[in-house]
Amino acid sequence: MSGPRRLWRLLVLSHVGLVLALVLLLLATGIETLRASLQDRAEGQATRAATETLARLDVQRRELLATADLLGERPSLHGYLRRGQPKAAAAFVETFRATAQVDFIAVYRRGELFVATGVQPPDTERPGLQQEPDGTLWRVESTAVPDAPMQTRILVAQRVGRDVLPADGEVRLRLLTAADILEPAAGGDDELRTAYRHAWLTGRAETLGPLGDAAVLRIEPVRLDGRADIDALLVASVPRDAFREEALGWLLAFALGSLLVAALAAGVAVWLARRIARPFDRLAESARRLGVGDLETPVELPDTELAEPLALAHSLEGMRRQLRAATGQERRQRRELDMVLEGVGDAVVAVDGDEVIRYANRQCLALLGLPEDAVLGRRFDEVLHPAGDAAPASPLREARTGGLAQTAGRYRVRGGERNLVIRAAAPIGERQVAMLREETSEEASRAMRDAILANLSHEFQTPLSAQMAAIELLRDHLRDGDDPVAAQLVAAQYRAALRLSQLVDNLLDSLRLESGEMRLRDEEVDLVAVMEDALALMQPLLEQRGQRVDARLPRSARRLRGDGQRLSQVAVNLLANANKFAPDDSTIWVELDWGADTVSLWIEDEGPGLPGPDAHADLFAPFRRAPRDEPSQRGTGLGLAIVRALVERHGGQVVVAPPRHRQGARFGVVLPLGQGSEARGQGPGDAEGPEARGEEPGKAEGSEARGQGPGNSGQ
Repeated sequence: MSGPRRLWRLLVLSHVGLVLALVLLLLATGIETLRASLQDRAEGQATRAATETLARLDVQRRELLATADLLGERPSLHGYLRRGQPKAAAAFVETFRATAQVDFIAVYRRGELFVATGVQPPDTERPGLQQEPDGTLWRVESTAVPDAPMQTRILVAQRVGRDVLPADGEVRLRLLTAADILEPAAGGDDELRTAYRHAWLTGRAETLGPLGDAAVLRIEPVRLDGRADIDALLVASVPRDAFREEALGWLLAFALGSLLVAALAAGVAVWLARRIARPFDRLAESARRLGVGDLETPVELPDTELAEPLALAHSLEGMRRQLRAATGQERRQRRELDMVLEGVGDAVVAVDGDEVIRYANRQCLALLGLPEDAVLGRRFDEVLHPAGDAAPASPLREARTGGLAQTAGRYRVRGGERNLVIRAAAPIGERQVAMLREETSEEASRAMRDAILANLSHEFQTPLSAQMAAIELLRDHLRDGDDPVAAQLVAAQYRAALRLSQLVDNLLDSLRLESGEMRLRDEEVDLVAVMEDALALMQPLLEQRGQRVDARLPRSARRLRGDGQRLSQVAVNLLANANKFAPDDSTIWVELDWGADTVSLWIEDEGPGLPGPDAHADLFAPFRRAPRDEPSQRGTGLGLAIVRALVERHGGQVVVAPPRHRQGARFGVVLPLGQGSEARGQGPGDAEGPEARGEEPGKAEGSEARGQGPGNSGQ
């Protein structure tokens, strides 16, 4: 592969190439133009030569006729004719012929030859153009003498010489008689003979060519005394050799001129290319200095009038200053970050994509009890060894899928065993940061609480599932009976069991969200079907309080990517929240709004309303409940917190908006279309969802956070 090329050479090559292409284009188009021009010129020459020759032939004819008329007016000739003196008349006519410089004169009396002097033409009976076997052409004219006695007629003949048909010009001239045209061997090849015959028969002048050895051929009919009969054909031709010589001469001149222009253009291109490339060479040198880290040498402005290199020089100088400032700021920030990392109480460690430790602060080295050279360059799991048989999950791998992970366990370090809490963040590029610290008593208590709650939730699920199954069977058994009191008691028991199942689900999901164990499926979700299932699930609780649902769920060809079971849990929690805070015999509005890039779910009730905007953030805090005026169905305060966590995992957001229908609360869930959730599971079989626990999907409890004041309560 060839190396880099200089700019000025590329410019020269491009300019010279363009000039040569232009020259070749001119030659390609100029040759045809030149040929057409020369062809037109040759046609003009042939036409002009034929016209001039016709004019000379006409002049010769008129001169012969004038000579005959002049001779016929001589009284001496009249006397000789009356007296019948042919010898005396012959001497007189010979003298007149010599004076008139004609080749032949004949005088006829009463149709018979009386006197003839000079060289006789081939045919003395037929006027016009005549040709001898050797090719000599004659012009013969005859006229009657009206005043002469005895029906006198005078015939005058003259050879057609070089003064009429010049042979040394650029155009060759020939006179063809009827014998030349009509005889089979005349006229050369078949094409010429055909052309001559066509002109003879039609009587029209023609310009042909190239034909035979002629580049241009002009055929002009020659008529006697302006009559329609054709006496001969005048052929004016430009030879091919003469045409080629002239074309080559013009082409050579054109080529020399084009090459001269090309050489001049190449010289200008070299000068211009060097002038253009010089400032760019200087800028390339300045860029090279910047590339090797020389941020102190200013970029010189090139000595040029071109706007581009000047603008590039200003940009490079601005870049140099920004890089110098950014480099200085980065050094200061690095020193500050080193001081911060050295000053924090927690141990900080940074690893690469292979979990090899690349940085550890002083606290980390002290916590591990190892020197720096024994930590850097080693894998994270080689430095921290679990103390027990059951190794805790790696927080680094958990953070790659969940975004943030925290584990606690007992690890062996130099000097003994310690309970460590490891919190890892999602990797940025190829680097990932984890913080290590010893577990405090408060964290141990919280971990014990979470373990107890998780165990209780799991233990509650089995009897609850059995109880709900039994209640459903009993409800189906009493549905067709005649004991309304028993059916009413069974319905109340079913609602209480459903409520308890929602509370247990929310407790368990809150623990999963806090520990980062919540995983979402990535599948196509029919949001309308999800909402219909959620409404059917909440129907017993809604009927208990006489609440009506105004559902507007338009279908769309677009589908949402996410976890259908978790989105059903979001809808159930919002409906449960509205069911709890809305009064009896009120209306709950459920709406779906399909947009171009998002889909919005809106649930609005007729409850006491929400607190002011400043308190909206508290609505979604875990275990946050209204201190006063809370309904009798008190809960854990986890409904809206779980809603926000699940919606954000799907890449969406929860919106609090003013009510549209009546006084109350209006919550919206905005989800993006055309993308999956942020935290992906391994598949339906690996998701930690209700189906994996043997639970009924979508059972959740509404949040209990409500404010006070007219139209100012929170959910």
